Amino acid sequence: MRLIFSAFLIAACSKSDEQPTTDTAGPQAWRPNVVCPGSAGCMDGEGELQAGAGAEPITPTCWEKWLDCGDDGICPGDPEWVEADSGEGNGEYNKQKEAFLDCGCDQLCPGDEGYSAPDEGEADGIFRGAWLAGFGNGRPANSVHDDIWARTIALRQGDTTVALVSIDVVGFFYDDVEDVRAQVVDAGIDVDHVIISSTHNHEAPDTLGQWGLSVGTSGVDPGWLAELKQNVVVSVAQAVDSIEPVEMLVTSADVSEEVPEKGTRNFINDKRDPRIVDETMGVAWFRSVADGSTVATLVNFGNHPEALAHRNVELTSDFSHYLRDGMENGVAWESTPVEGLGGTSIYLQGAVGGMMTPLDTEVTDRDGNLFNDATFEKAQAIGHTMASQALDALSEATVQVEPTLSIRAAVLYLPIHNYAFQAMFLMGVFDRDAHNYDPEANLDDFNVPELKSEMDLLDIGPLRILSVPGELLPELAIGGFDGSHTITGEYQDPIYDIDQANPPNLDNAPEGPFLKERMGSQHNWILGLGNDELGYIIPEYNFILDEQVAYLREAEGDHYEETNSLGPDTAAIVDEWANRLIEWSP
Repeated sequence: MRLIFSAFLIAACSKSDEQPTTDTAGPQAWRPNVVCPGSAGCMDGEGELQAGAGAEPITPTCWEKWLDCGDDGICPGDPEWVEADSGEGNGEYNKQKEAFLDCGCDQLCPGDEGYSAPDEGEADGIFRGAWLAGFGNGRPANSVHDDIWARTIALRQGDTTVALVSIDVVGFFYDDVEDVRAQVVDAGIDVDHVIISSTHNHEAPDTLGQWGLSVGTSGVDPGWLAELKQNVVVSVAQAVDSIEPVEMLVTSADVSEEVPEKGTRNFINDKRDPRIVDETMGVAWFRSVADGSTVATLVNFGNHPEALAHRNVELTSDFSHYLRDGMENGVAWESTPVEGLGGTSIYLQGAVGGMMTPLDTEVTDRDGNLFNDATFEKAQAIGHTMASQALDALSEATVQVEPTLSIRAAVLYLPIHNYAFQAMFLMGVFDRDAHNYDPEANLDDFNVPELKSEMDLLDIGPLRILSVPGELLPELAIGGFDGSHTITGEYQDPIYDIDQANPPNLDNAPEGPFLKERMGSQHNWILGLGNDELGYIIPEYNFILDEQVAYLREAEGDHYEETNSLGPDTAAIVDEWANRLIEWSP
């Protein structure tokens, strides 16, 4: 199997002239690729902290719907319809039996109210679906529940300006980040560095290529991806144009304390052994010095936005929408209403890997209502309850005295050991470059293609944010192998199931200090899927592959994540480069 994929990839990748991963110059000679303040164009970091915010919808504007009418193709309202048949209304598109509406970008067909003339894509026989990312292939959207967004905070001190962007998609490749940065430069926007993180939303269109109509077919709409990038640039421009002097408040909340009898299980479930959850939700507030109004709020927490699960076919930003709504507009609880702060709220994903999810949780909101099913009501309960807890924490936070701003960033390369990922490059499913290998030679352990990526360390006063280019397992950030960060409350789970195949051997687990401890600031945030999506980042001691069909089939036990990872050395490489950024000083 490996030789087949290796032969395929020889024709797939072309770049082999990059610098190797190994740094032979020694630690004293090394310097991050970006250092601000301290480099040409951003030498000065003196003065008051300033901030601005921008928000631009990235919801696709050109896509086609389908008829969820089951095996007979007859829908309610049709003259022949009697009753629902197999597959009708189940939210699962059957390409063999269910029709798509070939009505073009405006989704209006002849005979529909408002129809005037054919538009782009109409009656061309091609289904331009908005393929939702996650839960397998062939899941096209059929409506819009709420917009998905690019939301940006721009921070400035002296002549150092950094833009931090969050987008409501499953992930965004580093090659696309570099494209956006080039567009920002071309637009003449005064910013030194742009960081782009994805919320890892599973209810938005595919941005990576993995979730098209069928396996091996990209789900990315190039036209929409281009629009998305343009709208990210717009949000950055909005943020930079609105910069003003601000006060900064930063705090945290322990989500396990919201409903003590449930602990973290009120919001989140860990679906991979060992059961370790980072219960800390980071919160920051930037408000105008001039009038006290809110410029932006930031919330950092690791949880998959997939409360709607696999049967949802409405475009939505999932619980992120309700979290931001609560932060901005408050929540009208019947028990005790919570007042919002206005401004622009931004959700920043945390250590979301292996597998931090709201699936299979029972959520209790502040009015005591219970939500089990994968519904918008459950997503709202998660988002509004998290926002309420974040707002409570901010009400007790104090203004930071003269916070300082700095950014350092390093480019790194990570090998692609995953044979399935290698094949995805050949098939055009993943549209990005591979580096640092000989395309004329057979691929083996000494000739492995690498992906170019980046890690950033952003300091804003007592807040330190480390970007990680994928889905970091929380135990790499906080440890917890001693049971100190497992599911709590009446739902308490053992740290692992000893009867399960291939259980984690905790005797071989890494020892601390772990990433958040080593970051060394008062408030330390992991920015998950920061500037890239390389898949799951798994500690090597518990990285187990199927012995017969490695990467293509998961090993027995809790080892799905390995099939969607680059390989067993990714975690060590990320850890090494995190250390470089943390330990480096001018």
